[in-house]
Amino acid sequence: MGNYDKYYPRLSNWFTDVPPSEIRKLLIRQFEAGEELVIKDRPFQNIYIILDGICNVINQLDNGTENITLKLTGGDCIGVSESVLGSLRNIATVKACYKVIVAEMDNEMFRDWLKHYPLFTIFIMRNLTTRLHYTAAFAANCQTSESKINLAKYLLERFNVERTSQPADFTGSIKINETHEMISTFLGVSPRTVERQILSLKQEGLITPSRGKISISPSQYRKLLHLVTLNL
Repeated sequence: MGNYDKYYPRLSNWFTDVPPSEIRKLLIRQFEAGEELVIKDRPFQNIYIILDGICNVINQLDNGTENITLKLTGGDCIGVSESVLGSLRNIATVKACYKVIVAEMDNEMFRDWLKHYPLFTIFIMRNLTTRLHYTAAFAANCQTSESKINLAKYLLERFNVERTSQPADFTGSIKINETHEMISTFLGVSPRTVERQILSLKQEGLITPSRGKISISPSQYRKLLHLVTLNL
């Protein structure tokens, strides 16, 4: 496994009122791309704080379709809802998009930190509140225009999230990892509608579909942003 000591200073910077001796008790773990950190309805065990990488929060609909309700990046937490609600089982599945590095603590340690370290508690509350409002606003914004513009809004947001997994000086194309079916489920339209609008965006040079996934270059991103801006 890699050298994880480099992550402890970052955690100390996030949790400034937690003693270094306590922070060193956190277990730094790695999950590979496609690996599930937690699985819905399995017993709830640990809290994870993402240090590097991107995860999908996945809920399964009644018809069996998987719906990505949220993407988690550095500083986001997994398992907090279960702990606060006293849930014995995981509320949703969380899967790594790429290699993901997390800090792990058990529920007892998590609750102890909430009790003794106010700045840690504020960090957790800020994370949950930001995610709640962001998720609600994003879902609403992707329902306010015609299907083509809603798709463009969705792709712009996913581009920005996926971009966080790349180095700061990265200038290549970004691949959107969701399938067309997942996109149609999130947008609340038929897969046929999504396919039609993907073809339209492709013909306009705004995206590059390949093997069921969509790639977007920085120049295409700017064109997509211009398209959305014109249709607000």
